[in-house]
Amino acid sequence: MSIRGIAHRGYPVKYPENTISSFQAAIDLGFSHMELDVHLSKDGIPVVMHDHTIDRMTDGSGEIRMYTFEELQHFKVAENERIPSLEEVLKMAKDRIIVSIELKNTELYRGVEKIVYDVIQKLGVVDQVYIISFNHKSLAKLRGLSKELELGPLVNKIRSSNYRLIEKLNAKYFAVRYDGLKEKHIKRCKEMGIQLVAWKVNTLEHMQYIKRNPSILGTTDELEKYKECFQKDIHLEMEQVII
Repeated sequence: MSIRGIAHRGYPVKYPENTISSFQAAIDLGFSHMELDVHLSKDGIPVVMHDHTIDRMTDGSGEIRMYTFEELQHFKVAENERIPSLEEVLKMAKDRIIVSIELKNTELYRGVEKIVYDVIQKLGVVDQVYIISFNHKSLAKLRGLSKELELGPLVNKIRSSNYRLIEKLNAKYFAVRYDGLKEKHIKRCKEMGIQLVAWKVNTLEHMQYIKRNPSILGTTDELEKYKECFQKDIHLEMEQVII
């Protein structure tokens, strides 16, 4: 049974974030969506990592853009993992889970929008991904490349101008910090037919709020806790039917 929620960088509480094992765990747990972050290597290969440097997550140091993809493969993430390419992750996710792709630090990478779109198109997963970014100019470039690709502005705090941007981009997603949400925002997004995404939803209190507002798609690091919270009512309903 699918859990309606976004696995943030896979399952980072139990596995190294943005790695194959982390994403596999999200798929195995039955999540409907997972989120990842993309940068470009020196030779223009989209790679999956949150930071623009490899210092925090690997045994190396320096900016991702200073290394070719082959060179990046020599660095270890935790004990036995490596930095995956976007293509590798999308291949494993295809027909199994919807992928939210966040473009990071786009000002560092010339042509990143087209490069990422070309990977998506090559694998035939345009209908199984959507792209979010704090850089709304990058989203506009992507819209110029494709009318079908789903897009979503990423913001810390909602402003009225965001809704005009959404209409201009013909965006279907709107990703917002959880503490920036208000009832009026939820209502407005419903009226506009926009999928509101909240991040991060890690406490039981926040999960229960999302549960009471099912139009919101919650993003979480705590996959098993989230799954248990959202399955509780289903189990109760099944028990009542059996009784």
